[in-house]
Amino acid sequence: MANEENSKKNRISREEQQQKRLERKLQLVQRQDMDVISRKAIDTSDFIRLIGTTDYLISLVRANMGRRGRIDGVKGMEYIARVERIKEELNLLNAEMCRELGKDYKPPYGFENPLKEEK
Repeated sequence: MANEENSKKNRISREEQQQKRLERKLQLVQRQDMDVISRKAIDTSDFIRLIGTTDYLISLVRANMGRRGRIDGVKGMEYIARVERIKEELNLLNAEMCRELGKDYKPPYGFENPLKEEK
């Protein structure tokens, strides 16, 4: 019974947990290697989780490629090329949706509008 009372005293309330998470997020957002993504659509959470996982894994692939690495250099380059193709495909999807909605597509820095007519 004494153990139960001690464990109840040591439990953190839901509000305290939320406050700790918020403080951690505020610390992370100040780092140079962090970006903030505004979520307007339900699907965005899925993209955020997938991008976070991809970011972590592609950094491991790059670090483990080559002669002494755990990943064959050719296989590693295939993964990197696939990530690039996926980024281009997402850029194209965004351009197509903008065209359908009658909006101008302004791609993010480093990308070009794949549907832009050449003059």
